Amino acid sequence: KLLDISHAVLPCSCPLILIRYPTMVVSFLFSAIFCIAAAHAFTTQLHQRNHIVRLPTCFATITNNGAEKEQKTPNKEKVVIIGAGWGGLSAAHALATSQRSSELDITLVDASPRVGGLVRDGFQTINNTVSAKAEAGQHGFWDNYHNIFSLLDELPTIDNIDDVLTGYAEQGQYSPRGLEAVWPVYRDSQPQLPTGIAQALYTKFTNLSPLDRASALPLVLAFSDFDDSKEAWEKYDSISFRDLCIKLGVSKRFYEEAFEPMILTGLFAPGAECSAAAALGMAYFFVLKSQNSFDVRWCKGNIGALIFDPWVNYLKERGVTFATSTRVQGFEMGNTNTISSVKCSKLEDGIEESVTLDADK
Repeated sequence: KLLDISHAVLPCSCPLILIRYPTMVVSFLFSAIFCIAAAHAFTTQLHQRNHIVRLPTCFATITNNGAEKEQKTPNKEKVVIIGAGWGGLSAAHALATSQRSSELDITLVDASPRVGGLVRDGFQTINNTVSAKAEAGQHGFWDNYHNIFSLLDELPTIDNIDDVLTGYAEQGQYSPRGLEAVWPVYRDSQPQLPTGIAQALYTKFTNLSPLDRASALPLVLAFSDFDDSKEAWEKYDSISFRDLCIKLGVSKRFYEEAFEPMILTGLFAPGAECSAAAALGMAYFFVLKSQNSFDVRWCKGNIGALIFDPWVNYLKERGVTFATSTRVQGFEMGNTNTISSVKCSKLEDGIEESVTLDADK
């Protein structure tokens, strides 16, 4: 069996300086959320033989009696999961705790020396100015991350989700010029206002003049007009988000200091390269559909230390093998049009060696 979740977490490429309070990074874990849900559903389909299962950013092929280089139990079915981020760990967890776990040999492969995908720790800061391990990726858990919250509640390594996550807290957006905006905890804002109006009135922009903020009113109305319908997408898909802002009279400063950083963070591209429909759709899903969906909880420390390390140890106790510093280089197909082996390279003590994980039917 082969499960590829090497892209379960989207890469973070944003010019912002995000210090403790990153904003609109919900897209970073979006595909990981779907992978978690897909992994649970996948366990119910293990009885199907030689069937390709296509999931968001995943693919799987089922074989019967493949063997690893150092096989553990010859009669067990081999499962190879590529990518040890949120999605890969969740897939391994779902399989290792399933009713068929005793029939499976599960191996989790990752090119990095530490698990966690793009959220992993162990990075060094610039010029090694800080001795503590630096951690990449998102640290916020937004209100509509239902699968993540459900998973954390289920993990036997966490007694209480409040032990690892803060309560809902404010979040801020930083640019090279400093703090640009602060988003409140909307569920705690009083009085409770309709979605859209609440975001406009309760969000604090620290460097924008009242005139700049007023120039965004027509765009706020466009956000309200976007209802995620087919007609709304067709209406705004023919124009870029930047051109829409210019057309509606949004000030240059407001666009550059508020909207452009949001688009770069959320859609990984400048507003001139994103359709207005894509930008409005993102805002609709994460902001306008429910104002509480933008409320966020933060990890109380290093995600690797608080969540991933205990989780990895638990999975090892359940028989999961972790092959870190192992990069997948390619696949070989068998006569039955299934993957017969996975070609990898493993880096250890500066020496790279070839590793083959067989998956013969």
